[in-house]
Amino acid sequence: MSTFKANKNLKADARESLLGNLTTAVASIFFYSLSTMLLSEMIAGFNTKSLLVSILISLVVFFVINTCANMLRIGLSCIFLKLQFRQKAKVSDLFYAFRNNSDAAVTISAYIAALELLCMLPYILFASFTSGRNAPALTVITIFLIGAGVLGTIAVRIRYAICTYLFLDFPDYSARELIRGGTRLISGHLSRLFGLYISFIPLYILSLISLGVASLWVNSYTHAAEAAFYKDLMANTAF
Repeated sequence: MSTFKANKNLKADARESLLGNLTTAVASIFFYSLSTMLLSEMIAGFNTKSLLVSILISLVVFFVINTCANMLRIGLSCIFLKLQFRQKAKVSDLFYAFRNNSDAAVTISAYIAALELLCMLPYILFASFTSGRNAPALTVITIFLIGAGVLGTIAVRIRYAICTYLFLDFPDYSARELIRGGTRLISGHLSRLFGLYISFIPLYILSLISLGVASLWVNSYTHAAEAAFYKDLMANTAF
């Protein structure tokens, strides 16, 4: 019978993998955050008087940004998986998906981005149609739609979290095989991974004291724990 590690053991493995590698880990998180922020600024500079065109541009922008961000997340997975196996990792590995089997990487990233777009679509449409109007009821609805969209996005991230790691370990598999395999592997372990993510909330709250600077370390810790989760999962299940 397979025995999976408890969250405290996974976090211990994460801390061990970061020993002597914290600079690489934090720098990778920093450049990932900076890249996605700059990408958003570069693409989002569109303005049009047509509501329909504005909505279409918003949807395309959201999809493109998230697809690129998801490809960078594959790079993060590469870095922290290497650290988990005590291999040499470089900040340049952040762009791994752009250099290796990029067709599968784009397909996986775009598929996840499309699901994230569906989660945020009600908010995007509502915000577009109510732009410039101020009313308490609209504010309440906006907050609700944002919250629902974020929760949906989190659910998507958890369900497909393993796909990025499988892409690294099984480069000869197609995007469809990796997506299906990832959802099959994570089935029955969604609550475990969700619980692992939730356990970092106190650290993220404490990082607010540092005006968010400490979140670079917390994010590194979280990704290292996610890599430890994947390693433990693959050690006890067959793909």
